[in-house]
Amino acid sequence: MKTLLAIGFYLLQPALWIAIIRVFVTSNRRISRERKSFTSAVYSDHFEWRHFLTGGIEIGLILSLISGLVGLTLPLSSVVLYEIVVAISLIIVPGAIFPVLIVLGVILVAQFMPQMETEWLQPVANVFGASRADTALGNGLLWLTLVLLGIAIFVWQYAGRFPSPQLVDERRGKQIANYPWRELLLAPLVILIPGSAISNVLPFWPLFQIQGQSYTILVLPLLIGVRFTVFRRVPREVYQRLGRQLSGLAGLGLLTVMLTYFIPAVAWVGIIILCVGYLWLLWRTKQGDRHYPFWYSKVDNGIRVLGIRPNTPATKMNLHIGDVILECNHKKVRSETELYEALLINPTYCHLKVQDRDGNFQITETAIYTGAPHEIGIVLFQDQN
Repeated sequence: MKTLLAIGFYLLQPALWIAIIRVFVTSNRRISRERKSFTSAVYSDHFEWRHFLTGGIEIGLILSLISGLVGLTLPLSSVVLYEIVVAISLIIVPGAIFPVLIVLGVILVAQFMPQMETEWLQPVANVFGASRADTALGNGLLWLTLVLLGIAIFVWQYAGRFPSPQLVDERRGKQIANYPWRELLLAPLVILIPGSAISNVLPFWPLFQIQGQSYTILVLPLLIGVRFTVFRRVPREVYQRLGRQLSGLAGLGLLTVMLTYFIPAVAWVGIIILCVGYLWLLWRTKQGDRHYPFWYSKVDNGIRVLGIRPNTPATKMNLHIGDVILECNHKKVRSETELYEALLINPTYCHLKVQDRDGNFQITETAIYTGAPHEIGIVLFQDQN
């Protein structure tokens, strides 16, 4: 019964429904962009929904297990403030995701709130149970660490699996492609709320005692996500490396959390290291991509592969984004039109000569649907009218 009550309360939280709307809008915009650029969508299914649901549950279970073992305790004031800021950021800033900065801001507010001794603010803070005892900085460090760990898992497991090309024009008028990633999820994180603030309003809410202190259990919708665009490298490789680096940073955070039990003042050092380290890893990844000697651009000696549609013959041909198709059915091709004309030479079979990103050549072939060469599933630059 208590489990169902916690789930029901989680489903009623506004931040969750705003995030659902945000994912719906993001998914539809991606599909519309793909249809506009390539006639039909590269990924017609709304994979963002799958990642939002499956990734949210998976990451939520992992983070809640750690939270339960360590005992993450947050004051109700911090929870309320966090959900308000998350909801506002998802509405006001639709193109960005700030999970780490939001948690950092709430931690800073929670630390300084007890010192706001004005006649009108302190009573409000007292209603929400905000006190220096409730806002131990070690809990803030643990909260920030769990956010970083959630981002690391999300990036490593999901980012770059469905590279959706976006076409842009350079200053010289040359068209290039990049690969944006705008996914997010809300991970249900089980936390402890000190005091009886919730049960005072909702008498049926479970309340229990730990060493003479009253606590209630709450499921917090934890915002997870990164806004990133890959211009030159292979998206999946970029994100897997970034995910491993963020995992290492989160591991350092967990070690610092354990150290705070013996030296509480080290919590501030840990928070600074995590925030600076997170921003530095994103900057370093972006710089590494920016200085890589490659562009997803048109070429003169063939046709650049920008994507592979799932469940099409192209998935059997070991093609990768960035490859250049030089020949089709033993005929040189330099445009989308020439490729489809070459496919008509043998409308049931496709034989390609391909040059990969490293300059290596390979031959690949597969059967194609009879009379349907346009359904081969290779995403290319469209011919200019």
